[in-house]
Amino acid sequence: MVGIDIAKDTFVACFGRIDTSQHLAFGKETTFANTPAGFAALLVWAAKQQVVAAPQWFVVEATGVYYEELAYFLADNTFALSVLLPNKVKHFAQSTEQKSKTDQLDARLLCRLGLERALPAWQPPTPALRQLRALSRERQSLTQQAARLKTQRHAYQHSYQPDTRTLDRLAVRIQLLDQQLKAVDQDLAALLETEPELARKLAHLTSVPGIGRTTAIVVVAETSGFGLMENERQLASYAGLDVVQRQSGLSAGATRISRRGNVRLRTALYLPAVSSLRFNPQQIAFYARLRARQSSGKPGVIAVMRKLLLLCYCLWKNDCAYDPHYHPARCLEKEVAPTS
Repeated sequence: MVGIDIAKDTFVACFGRIDTSQHLAFGKETTFANTPAGFAALLVWAAKQQVVAAPQWFVVEATGVYYEELAYFLADNTFALSVLLPNKVKHFAQSTEQKSKTDQLDARLLCRLGLERALPAWQPPTPALRQLRALSRERQSLTQQAARLKTQRHAYQHSYQPDTRTLDRLAVRIQLLDQQLKAVDQDLAALLETEPELARKLAHLTSVPGIGRTTAIVVVAETSGFGLMENERQLASYAGLDVVQRQSGLSAGATRISRRGNVRLRTALYLPAVSSLRFNPQQIAFYARLRARQSSGKPGVIAVMRKLLLLCYCLWKNDCAYDPHYHPARCLEKEVAPTS
């Protein structure tokens, strides 16, 4: 088992093994360059560490995008690996006695996690999902830039004696962003035309009242088709929509969402949640039950966001369209909301 802690320029690898008496043994941690040459050196180093012939398994934490090149390299060379969400690694670390945190200790922790737990094998996202994520993020960035420029132009337009040349330049920049948005939308449409299965599964998500194509694309793109999620709890945590509570002795703070997950997912789900409270009878009833127990409406909207995300997960995994008359699964029926 090889645990790997990755940074932008380098990564640290730790080799470990477990014997029949459940005793763990770890080798010396080694640092490699996060480059193709470093990847090749890793394979040579890992082969030298093995005492007995056995299949090698690598454990990597999904840290930003820095892990991707190594993960694809290992997958292309038919090595087994697990790519873990940061919250899963964090929870395992809390169960150990490790208090310090260094790259070497993190690599050993990942190796230990792989030895002690049965981890799922990583399946690389398809080229279509990778392209979908790139286009989705480009579209989000363009939309945010256009919104900022429109706000800036509106404010300057209503200032005292605005310069017409500045207004013209702002208008040209906004027009350019609008053209690029249309080009991205055309690329997305072309991608879905060449990927009928992806388009069909996205249509399952858009069958939910309040979920449009843009939202469905963001949800699928940011989760890589829910490839790293093993259950609904992990998905909620990944999106930062998991409920946390702070309590000590007689002091008890209000429950709230962690906000430590993917901000793109939370941003994409807010307006659909608000829209579903106008057009989706099931979400309206769900929200009404929560408002009966809450003085503020914000926790109810957050709960609807979480409910929509889990619903998308279930529809994608089960490969079926939304049925408003279907009895909700336990994970979708559980009415838990933060208080702020």
